[in-house]
Amino acid sequence: MFRKFRDWSLTLKLAAIIVLVNLCGLAALALYTSSVERTSMLQMASANWLKDTGQLASVAAGGIKWGKAAAVRETYVLYRDDENLHLAQFTALNANLDVVDTWLRAGQTNGLSVDEIRKLASTANLSIDHSRVSDGLMTVVVPLPADKSGKASGYLVTSWTVEALIAAATNKALLALAMEALVIAVVVGVFLFAMSKMVGRPMAVISSRILDLQRGDLNTPVLFLDKSDEIGVLARAVETFRTESINKVENDAKAAAQRLQLDAERQGFADQSTAAAAIQKHATETLAVALETLSRGDFSHHLRGLDPQFSDLERNFNAMVEAVSEAIADAKSSALSVENGATQLTVSADQLAKRTEHQAATLEQTAAALSEVTNTIRESSQFAESTVQLVDEAKAGARNSASVVRNAIGAMDRIQDSSAKIGQIIGSIDEIAFQTNLLALNAGVEAARAGEAGKGFAVVAQEVRELAQRSANAAKEIKHLVQVSSEEVAGGVTLVNETGDALLGIEEHINNINDGITRLVSSYRAQSTGIGEINSSINHMDQMTQQNAAMVEETNAACHDLLQLSRSMQDSMGQFKTASKRGAGQNFDAVPQLRHA
Repeated sequence: MFRKFRDWSLTLKLAAIIVLVNLCGLAALALYTSSVERTSMLQMASANWLKDTGQLASVAAGGIKWGKAAAVRETYVLYRDDENLHLAQFTALNANLDVVDTWLRAGQTNGLSVDEIRKLASTANLSIDHSRVSDGLMTVVVPLPADKSGKASGYLVTSWTVEALIAAATNKALLALAMEALVIAVVVGVFLFAMSKMVGRPMAVISSRILDLQRGDLNTPVLFLDKSDEIGVLARAVETFRTESINKVENDAKAAAQRLQLDAERQGFADQSTAAAAIQKHATETLAVALETLSRGDFSHHLRGLDPQFSDLERNFNAMVEAVSEAIADAKSSALSVENGATQLTVSADQLAKRTEHQAATLEQTAAALSEVTNTIRESSQFAESTVQLVDEAKAGARNSASVVRNAIGAMDRIQDSSAKIGQIIGSIDEIAFQTNLLALNAGVEAARAGEAGKGFAVVAQEVRELAQRSANAAKEIKHLVQVSSEEVAGGVTLVNETGDALLGIEEHINNINDGITRLVSSYRAQSTGIGEINSSINHMDQMTQQNAAMVEETNAACHDLLQLSRSMQDSMGQFKTASKRGAGQNFDAVPQLRHA
């Protein structure tokens, strides 16, 4: 089918595509129109049927309420007798959902059962049931007016057939589809006629002209060049091709004439090329012999006897050979100089290596000696620091002894003050004893005057006198002892003062010794730091010397390698044979022998 479609003309292909697209659009439009018409008619019918059922309910309300089936039946007799009003089923229920009257049109097999009607009445309130539309029925439920308790006094349920409405909607949609199909057919016919006149015929003419061009007809002009549409573009393209084809035929004729002329000229050039090839062959063979001689290392050969057109080649080749000969001679001379220099460098490097090893050994011994001196100074510094600690301890002991002496002097002074106070107290006791003795004496005199009555008082006065006398004697003895003690304390104070002065002198001497040892420790530390830095420098010099020794060894090895390379270079240069500046055929191999001689 697709292969046949490819064989159709462009006009027929466009027409087929347009018809196919329009058919698809018509099918979609038919489905949409049928659906819209069906929905619209069902909405209008349901609104009318709801209104009709409400009117029937108003009329039959009394009969339903009082259970009068005959009265109810009279209300819908018009709808029952006229099939065109589409009533299929009628059912009246009282408040308790008991059937008062029911009717089903004869031949109607898909009516609702009593249970289904009761279920709709109990769950619906002035509603339309669309669930049975696919079966051709639409059910309307209308409750009757409510009683005093607010409950509906009954229900009226009607079912209506929708098959006629659906058929009418389908017919209307088909009619619209037929009209649109007729319009599309007219449009397609007009389009095909226009395409045939505006595209088909011009395309056939242009296609025929293209076939003529393929057969070689370049003289007939192309039509439709003045059109501004695609046909004109295609016609102008064909005209351009015809013009270029005419130009190509003319150019091919000119090219054939030029080829004949070129063939004659080519034959003349061939004769000249044969003579030139012979000359070039002779020059190439001569150059090959010369290059072979150069490949063997013989640079004493020169080109001679070439054709004048190769004079530049002969001159440049001979100049190249002379330049290479001079370069080889210079290389030989340089190799000999390098050998002599490498020999001197080798000897110098050997001597430098020995001196470096000796210097490294000397630096190592010096570093070891400095390490011993550093250790000795460090030990002396540590011993001096220990001595400083001992002197500090002696200084602290002397300072503590001086403090003790000062405390002792203070205690002696306090004892001396206490002895003075005790002397004062004893003086007071002595004076009291003297007063008591005097009073006892006066009491005895008075007792004697009293006679017998004062004997007892006289005895008491005598005892008091004796006690006062003993107190005075004891006070004198204590006073004597206190005086002696005060003198001893004064002597002790003097000795303690002398001891304190001696300790102060000792402390001063210890401070001087401490200062001297401290300066000695600082000097040791400075010496230890300086010698440590010197030791570090010596060690660094030792490391650098070791590195220098390694570098000298590497340099010595490099010098030996350089000497070997220079000798190898001389051997390589000896393979070349060059023309001497002093005579032809002389070899540069004799130059090294003359220099060694």
